[in-house]
Amino acid sequence: MSISALNALENLPANFTNTLSTIQIQQVLEAFAHLDFVSKGTKIPKLFQLKALISLLAGRNVVLRAATGSGKTLCMILPLFLSPDKMAITVTP
Repeated sequence: MSISALNALENLPANFTNTLSTIQIQQVLEAFAHLDFVSKGTKIPKLFQLKALISLLAGRNVVLRAATGSGKTLCMILPLFLSPDKMAITVTP
């Protein structure tokens, strides 16, 4: 994993990581690893992306509102890498 991804992992807010189960922590690590590989170390997931990812992998419904270019698409793609049996349906105005 790239240095930027490792630094981002170390700097995740404690109030986020303390609430995760062992499986969810593993999923976050896998998400970082996949994104790091695909982007060749140039991108790291944002906290809202990780929260959406964990919720999607847990089978919960997610309503995500974020600005254009902020990284919403990544929230829909990463679960497919980690769990191919999951599906994301996107509704846009």
